[in-house]
Amino acid sequence: MQTNFNLTLTKQSDNKNILINLLSQLIDFRIKIIVTINLLIALFVMNYTTTLYAESAFAKFKLGELDFYCIQDAPGEMNNAIFAGTDSEILKKHTQNGKSPSSISTFVIKHNKKSILIDTGNGNQLLENLAAAGIKTDEITDILLTHTHPDHVSGLFNRTKPNFPNAAIWITANELTFWKTSNNALVEKTIKAYGELKIIIPDEKTSIVLPEIIAIDTIGHTPGHVTFLVSSKGQKLFIAGDLLHSSSLQFPHPEISSRYDNDPKQAANIRKKLLTRTVNEKWIFVSAHIPFPGFIHLEKDGEGFKIIPIKLLP
Repeated sequence: MQTNFNLTLTKQSDNKNILINLLSQLIDFRIKIIVTINLLIALFVMNYTTTLYAESAFAKFKLGELDFYCIQDAPGEMNNAIFAGTDSEILKKHTQNGKSPSSISTFVIKHNKKSILIDTGNGNQLLENLAAAGIKTDEITDILLTHTHPDHVSGLFNRTKPNFPNAAIWITANELTFWKTSNNALVEKTIKAYGELKIIIPDEKTSIVLPEIIAIDTIGHTPGHVTFLVSSKGQKLFIAGDLLHSSSLQFPHPEISSRYDNDPKQAANIRKKLLTRTVNEKWIFVSAHIPFPGFIHLEKDGEGFKIIPIKLLP
């Protein structure tokens, strides 16, 4: 009797262990299924986001009464070599694999019958992305040049043909002089295709094309580098041109200049001054080389600045 009882207990214990093992396997299997499903969802979202990003190389939002667009000409990176002489520990802290994320971006302001393009990039994907944004090249009425380095003016032409046949070109007098000394052939080609260039007066008072746009003198990167402040209905947006080349490095360390700066010391001084104004006056900040789409606010952070992401209504 005792033996039978013991045997029964043993059989019940075995069954219990078998049941526990089965349940454990089922739970493991269920977990694996859940993990697999979650991984598939994550991969789908990542791929969808990447595709959406790649197919949407323009961004649009409303600045007061103005339509404002960021049009990416090309994604890219800035090599640390352009910051030669910078402390290696600072570079290591603020960049990855010897590079920092960047972009070549242009901007469009539309209001009433005016469509104003700020810079033209290298002409890589500019026309394609303008078209994606619903902007026709022949509707561009004005082109404002922050300066005349190739990655800001090369999009003016498709070989010999002007890309924006109905546009007037605007430039500061100092930058025009600089352009003539650096590439007079392109200056003459531009005048022949677009007509006499119009002169920007960067005195922060004289409007350019629209009453909402004024120019700020920011020489240093080039002898005639200029930036633009756009205001509408209490909102203000600062188009910074090449005030900086690496947001990950030069926001925390605005004293660092790149080898592209014609006058590194002057470029650093004006960069600190304008970044401080951006914070104090609560401007929206955009520039050619902030990773796309690059609409940001800034906040003071020690001796430097940090990015505050913002969401803008389309």
